[in-house]
Formats: sequence, C-alpha cells, structure tokens
Amino acid sequence: MVAECVPEQVGAALADALTVPVIGIGAGGRTDGQVLVYSDLLGALTHPHHASHVPKFCRVFADVGAATHAGLSAFRDAVSSGAFPAEEYSPYAMVEGEAATLAASLDRDADRRRADSEKVRKRHLDDDEYEIAKLY
Repeated sequence: MVAECVPEQVGAALADALTVPVIGIGAGGRTDGQVLVYSDLLGALTHPHHASHVPKFCRVFADVGAATHAGLSAFRDAVSSGAFPAEEYSPYAMVEGEAATLAASLDRDADRRRADSEKVRKRHLDDDEYEIAKLY
C-alpha cells in the first residue's frame, strides 16, 4: 500500500493497522518504507514550473538538474549549428562501392516502403486511444 501526501500520523496509523507494507511518499517517517522520485531527489528537473512546484516532502540530495540542462542545451546548440557530429565523431566508413549498392537497394523498394509507412502511420493514428499523436 502507498500512503502519499498525508500527515505522518496517518502514515503511521496505516502502517500499524495493515499487514501489508505501507510505503510512504510524503507521509512521514513511520511507514514501512519510503519512496522518492529520483528526478526530485537528484534535483534533475530544472524547468521553472517544477522548481516552483516541488512537493514539500522532497529533499534534494544532489543538484544534477543544472548540469543536465547545460549539457542538453549545449547538445541542442551544437546539432542546430551543424558543429555536431563533426567528422571526428563519425568514424564509420563504407568500403568502396557499398554506398552505391545501398542506394540501389533503397531505390528498388522505395515505393513499397512509403506505402507500408503510410499504412503504419494510419493504423497508429486510428489506434491512438489517448490521442497522443494529436499532441505533436
């Protein structure tokens, strides 16, 4: 059982009354166990909304959020500018003639792949019971 966002006395009462373990998240220290979302305890989310809505029961044990944000921003900027991946990060090569063989193979079944992709896309849209596809 999970006791979430309740006073410590409620978490303790549940732990005492039940024979199954009661895991607390924001329920004080007298439950049978504790859970804390790792992104909260690591300070991994740096979005301003998250920073202003951190649950009161959260304690940040590390601040990896700022470093994560900086790294992701630098990656985005390097990709957007074309600086990454540079040739030094693209060490794989094809033997002579292999590129032409690949291109010919792709040309042979291009129409079938396009048709298959459209069928799959339509099926995903039709089966999108949560309407996730409409979010993009």
